[in-house]
Amino acid sequence: MADMLVVLKVYPEGDEVDLNKVSEEVTKKLPQGYKLVRKETEPIAFGINALILYIQMPEQSEGGTDELESIASQVEGVSHAEVVGMTRLGF
Repeated sequence: MADMLVVLKVYPEGDEVDLNKVSEEVTKKLPQGYKLVRKETEPIAFGINALILYIQMPEQSEGGTDELESIASQVEGVSHAEVVGMTRLGF
């Protein structure tokens, strides 16, 4: 069974939100078998940056990407999160 690489865009509630802390909190809450591969920021408007997380997850995961969006959205300082990309990793 292959893994998936999911690109998750996390929108902060404002420009004062520490995106490194948000990334750490999301990583702590990831289910077993999920792994943060890479993170970066992307400017969205008026000095506010979105957090882009690249997460490796099992292909046959219950809840799929909805669970990732839910986990990230529940972190303090996060307005919402959405999956903006996904690809299958072949081994």
